[in-house]
Amino acid sequence: MRALVLVSLGLAACVSTKSDPPIAVRPAPPAASQSSQKKDESAADAAVARAPVPEGPPKWKSIPKDENGFYVVLDGLCSQLAASRVGKDVVVHYGGGGNGVYFNGQRRGVASFIALRDGGLESIGDPSITSPTGVAGASLDDFWIADSTGSRSSEGAVLHRYSAGKWKRYERDQTNLHAWVDGGIIGTLGFAATSGDVWVEGSSTKPPAALGDQLMHPALAAFPTGEVLVVSRRADERGVPGEGPLVARSWAPGKKVVEHTIDRLFPDDRWPSLHEVAPDEVYIVGETRVARWDGATVRAVGATKGGAKITRVRRAASDDVWVLTEPPSLQRITKEGTTTIATPEPVVAFDGVDRGATWIVGASGKLHRREGEAWKPMALASPAFSAQKSAKAKQVVVVSPDDVLVVAMYWEKAPGWKEQELHTMLLRTKPVKETLRCNEPDPENNNIELGRGFQSWPPMATAECATPFVVIARRSNANPKTDDWPRVKAALKGRTELVRDGALVELRSGDRTFVGARAKDLDAGRKIVELVAKNDRLRPEIVCGDPDATRTIALDR
Repeated sequence: MRALVLVSLGLAACVSTKSDPPIAVRPAPPAASQSSQKKDESAADAAVARAPVPEGPPKWKSIPKDENGFYVVLDGLCSQLAASRVGKDVVVHYGGGGNGVYFNGQRRGVASFIALRDGGLESIGDPSITSPTGVAGASLDDFWIADSTGSRSSEGAVLHRYSAGKWKRYERDQTNLHAWVDGGIIGTLGFAATSGDVWVEGSSTKPPAALGDQLMHPALAAFPTGEVLVVSRRADERGVPGEGPLVARSWAPGKKVVEHTIDRLFPDDRWPSLHEVAPDEVYIVGETRVARWDGATVRAVGATKGGAKITRVRRAASDDVWVLTEPPSLQRITKEGTTTIATPEPVVAFDGVDRGATWIVGASGKLHRREGEAWKPMALASPAFSAQKSAKAKQVVVVSPDDVLVVAMYWEKAPGWKEQELHTMLLRTKPVKETLRCNEPDPENNNIELGRGFQSWPPMATAECATPFVVIARRSNANPKTDDWPRVKAALKGRTELVRDGALVELRSGDRTFVGARAKDLDAGRKIVELVAKNDRLRPEIVCGDPDATRTIALDR
């Protein structure tokens, strides 16, 4: 379980996550002409790989507007929505509970990925990733994703690499990912390993076996320049793993493994974690204490007040870290001492202390930005595909002072629905061209399953909408039919005055077929919803759009 915590994807990263992944360093080729040629080829590959998401039809899409300083990037049934920095880029994904049922509104299904760059959203293919547990790399042109299939063996764990617009699969034990030399990946804490298994994939540079010898589940910090630090308990004099002294071991290509005993700095800790910034700035984080590896030695930085346990760490400056603790408090640890940061409510997530813009998410779901010594409440944008006007923030990541991402959730129960659904959206302070919707599952599996991929979708209709359209029902991809929607037709029999053109409209959106009706006005749309939802679990929606019909089906008068 500790392995999963250390490498989990998410906006509010755990203590082992880098503040800003460095760019991978590649070895120089034999001649300058080869270097220039490879650079040109790499740029050409990247240009081909970058495929902006096609914008939806003009009458069937949502163009986000600035609301409270935010734009909606994604919305819908985006269960387990998360985002991770990859170099200067961000990769977004939802889903990934494919090897078990997720309760508390969290659905199951393979993950779907999309790239979020400065210019907007980009497609990056459709790898089949059951349960993403880590991401690392130099940029969205070359990065890795760890995938756990649920097995407790290395054969049940997989790595995926996205490079030059293509995905490649590696059968490899896959936890604690870090970008490595030559664009490769390095990791440790394999599910199948009981000792210090430090492994490398995609690079000819490999650390010696002595780096992890006799260490039990070592924490790992590593950099694309080749420096590595591992921290764990060595085997005792009887050879029992994990029962000896706490040690830190360092190594870099061309150098020997150097070991430092650090028991005196962490007298009560079994398994410290690592928060890495640079080869000479790695913070070793115990339950209540923080120390620093400066490239040569390990020295104490400080401890929390009241012995509060550290749950998350962010580095603000050299020897200056902010920590979230349990019981809930936000504390600042420096060499000069520890101070408690006053907050308007208990904090569940924070970010940006190293980027000149500190944001927190409170236990109530409210978002706050630090201005001087005070906290300013920040209202969210309204959901794009809902009549709801509010949502609760869950996570925040500060890419830069003017580029902030927020994951927020809300419960949706539109008129005519038998049950409510937990919807998730991604907000950004930078504008995007179009708000996308996460694709839906088959209707018969709507309670626990997820869809895959993304689609264009129009906003909810308001009184000002000139083209209200009622999305009535969905066709199952698993059990497709070719009928004329007889139950929908029966519900609307004799009510053609509600429908423009007196016909149902079948359309394709995302990866499935829908049927709906062009309502004469919003009140007519509400009446259509009442009629069709009376006896069926259809989840109708009244949107403001006019889709291109794949066929029309006349209603009975």
